[in-house]
Amino acid sequence: MGKTLVRGGLVIDGTGGSPIDKGAILIQGQHIIGVGKEEEFKEKADVHVLDCSDQTLLPGLIDCHNHLSLDPTLENYLYRMNDSIPELTLRATTTMAVDLQSGVTTSRCLGDKGFLDVECKKAIAEGRLQGPRLLVATRGVRALHGHGFVGYPFSGVEQIRTAVRENLAAGADVIKIFITGTLHDPKGIPSYFSKEEIQAAVDEAHRLGVPVATHCIGGIGLEWALETGIETIEHGYFLTDKEIDLLAKSDSWLVMTPSIFFTDARIRTLPPHLVEGHLQQRDEVAQRMRAAIKAGIKFAVGTDGMHGGLAQEIQYLVDFGATPSQALMAATCNAAKVCGLEESIGTLEPGKYGDIIGAKGNPLEDIGALKRVKTVVSRGEIKHQAGQ
Repeated sequence: MGKTLVRGGLVIDGTGGSPIDKGAILIQGQHIIGVGKEEEFKEKADVHVLDCSDQTLLPGLIDCHNHLSLDPTLENYLYRMNDSIPELTLRATTTMAVDLQSGVTTSRCLGDKGFLDVECKKAIAEGRLQGPRLLVATRGVRALHGHGFVGYPFSGVEQIRTAVRENLAAGADVIKIFITGTLHDPKGIPSYFSKEEIQAAVDEAHRLGVPVATHCIGGIGLEWALETGIETIEHGYFLTDKEIDLLAKSDSWLVMTPSIFFTDARIRTLPPHLVEGHLQQRDEVAQRMRAAIKAGIKFAVGTDGMHGGLAQEIQYLVDFGATPSQALMAATCNAAKVCGLEESIGTLEPGKYGDIIGAKGNPLEDIGALKRVKTVVSRGEIKHQAGQ
């Protein structure tokens, strides 16, 4: 296996250590074998040099909440999830390439139709498609009368057990259930599943060591999610102080996905009857996100299908009070923990996969630098170079 020396102007390895000025990363095959100052790497023979000396080198970004076939650039994009499976799959091939080029080298996909995410994962692993490494949830599990445009409806404990088993049989890396909606109304935030139904999904997944993620914005469903042992709360837009405290004391993570409320272009393509609610409730969401970050909960970040937009989601975290370092960790080392892949990705260390991005600027000083990704390396292979 050949060696590649990636030369950077600055290296931020993601471990919390000081940035390395004029640093470099040595890759052999798919893995990193050395990180340090370029002058420390004396071995030059048969080493290919990738010159990113005008860039800051960072771990590949991890989108902790994505949907391959969801495309918010389309009008009424939520209802476009009812398109045919072939159409959705073709859409996914485009969005995956967009994500990879933006610096996302791992994507945690929390629901798609017809098990298309499983086939996309196989195709990427086999080199037949361009895209990030995928973790897949296959079908989202939603209540018959509940929310979940990327989900399928199931009712009662036995149907839910069967649905989870079928997802596991298809190759799910994580089980996704929709406990609540996305907006709240004056009556509060209902849980569309009973606690017994939630417990059934968790039990089936945990029996095989598979984690569970839930679409949950707060309310009694949040309490039930924590009590039943769900690993990640997705969105959490309206968590009260009490619920934030419960989450902070638990082992669960919050995966934040701000763009649905704060990116105007995305709001405009929602079904018309949902637009006003998202505009009216955005200030409350901002307040609750700030409160969650201030409380010190464990958090990661995802785009919820805003393909190529993870850097903007990270920017929102800083707007809500996270430090640039915290926001960056939400898409690297902490995101790797959410994915259960902290031993192989999330930081630049020997033995880990060669997932590396090069950005113009230092994101610890200007988080907007992540919007200027010029180089993407995934598993030691150059996937994107601006101008090439």
